Amino acid sequence: MTTQEVELFLETFQTLIMASLTPEGEPYASTAPYIRIGDDFYILISTVAQHGRNLLVHPKVSLLFVEDESQCVQPFARKRVTIEADVTEITREEELYLPAIERFKAHFDPELVTSLTQMGDFHLFKLSPKSGSVVMGFGKAYRLDQNLEVMKQIMGQHQQGHKHG
Repeated sequence: MTTQEVELFLETFQTLIMASLTPEGEPYASTAPYIRIGDDFYILISTVAQHGRNLLVHPKVSLLFVEDESQCVQPFARKRVTIEADVTEITREEELYLPAIERFKAHFDPELVTSLTQMGDFHLFKLSPKSGSVVMGFGKAYRLDQNLEVMKQIMGQHQQGHKHG
């Protein structure tokens, strides 16, 4: 497994699946369109929506990119990348804001993106990876570092010579 293979897999997605925590600490799963700049993921979401409010209170998320079930050969070994990330809101005044919005316009409907940015409840969030993992099938699981580079293979008990009782 190479870092380039992870990057190619991530490039097949326009949206990410995100697990955040509600203000009360309850788990909440959602999805959002995203763009990438460097190793960071950016999402433009409403703080009227639950996931937007969650990120303002608990600035940590887990991201999931998972193979489409219709393409999957074995549901128990679906190809996937999971990333733990820190969340930072990027305000309209910050230098990163306009380049990120321009990237959104290039990847999605530019008129819609412009409209969303004019709404006061839509906020730009940067999701910065801390670590992660990639699974490309049985026995093909690897740890990722904060740069999403493949570090080492994750070995299960069955791969380490242990017998199931």
